Amino acid sequence: MTGKPHNLAEATLIQRLLAGEQDAFEELVKMYHLPMKRVAAAIVGHGEAEEAVQEAWMAVIRHLPGFRGDASLKTWLFTIVGNEAKSRLRKTRREVPLDGVGEDGSLQLLSDRFDATGHWLPAPALWDHDSPEGLLSFEDFRRCLDKVLERLPDNQRAALSLCDMDGLPLEEICNILGVSASNVRVLVHRARLKVYGMVEYYEETGTC
Repeated sequence: MTGKPHNLAEATLIQRLLAGEQDAFEELVKMYHLPMKRVAAAIVGHGEAEEAVQEAWMAVIRHLPGFRGDASLKTWLFTIVGNEAKSRLRKTRREVPLDGVGEDGSLQLLSDRFDATGHWLPAPALWDHDSPEGLLSFEDFRRCLDKVLERLPDNQRAALSLCDMDGLPLEEICNILGVSASNVRVLVHRARLKVYGMVEYYEETGTC
């Protein structure tokens, strides 16, 4: 391991893993299995997420002796499971084309709903009156949100989930999805537009 440890606890865990300690691997699985499953589900869907994670763990076992620590352990694991999920996706679905990126690689905003940083402009009215957690307490709204997320193109759903739900930094999302930062911004922006449209319609009608 030649990279600089990201923290002492991680460095210790990596040393134990490289030493072949079974307890260390079990600890790793407990820490990251569910987060890895969320990453896989964001890319390939919930139906195949568990299988993708299981295959990813097998890849982790195979490649662990060569882990150099150039990236954090979390980033390394998420990249592996992301690659496995994308591989499964390619077997069953076509690649979603990426567009909306200017010749200089800059994001071409698709509406006046967001500012240059991707934040709401303005925020949906219900989100001003209640917290997102309060809004999600409504079963009908939750059903509508699930429906719009399911209908998003694969890459848009994955980018939105990794960014807004898992809170991963842009660099990690780029590594997981294998796309540029500008493309990630486009994917997230387009997904947010569709979610925003659903929220506005829900505000007006109370239905999807």
